[in-house]
Amino acid sequence: MCVLYANPYNTSVNGFFFSNPEEYKAKSSVLTDSFGQPVEEYEIDYVEGELSQLFKSCGIDQCTLGLWFEELEELSQEDQVEIYYRCKHLGQDSQEAIYELNDSGNISNCSIINYVYSYIQDCGILESASEVIQRYFDYHAFARDLELNGEVTEFRYDNETYTASGF
Repeated sequence: MCVLYANPYNTSVNGFFFSNPEEYKAKSSVLTDSFGQPVEEYEIDYVEGELSQLFKSCGIDQCTLGLWFEELEELSQEDQVEIYYRCKHLGQDSQEAIYELNDSGNISNCSIINYVYSYIQDCGILESASEVIQRYFDYHAFARDLELNGEVTEFRYDNETYTASGF
């Protein structure tokens, strides 16, 4: 659960804190300015919680607040990481990222070099090669080439390192 702040664009009015859509609707429906006019437009700020990176990367605003509470906040950790990657690094909006969730690509909870070690091991590329070739295979150069070619991307989310591939 997170704490959000509805900051009115009307500077003569103070905003309010909320944690769910019902609280937002209740507080926003009674807020009026000094002329008695309803306040209708807010900037939504993330104040407290564990999903601030996801919130910021998805560009959550007043229009996408329902999407945040109904879908994004409820996703698994793995799906939240993918949504973060799709929004922050691929430039997708949050609705497009949700629509394409798990359609393509893979995200591993490791650095690029660890990803390459696992990839080479899983594919068995070096199994048929002699021991000398296996010993001299340059994992770091291969990892660098994959990254330069755009085949893999290393990124940080929630203080952990991830590698995205196949997007």
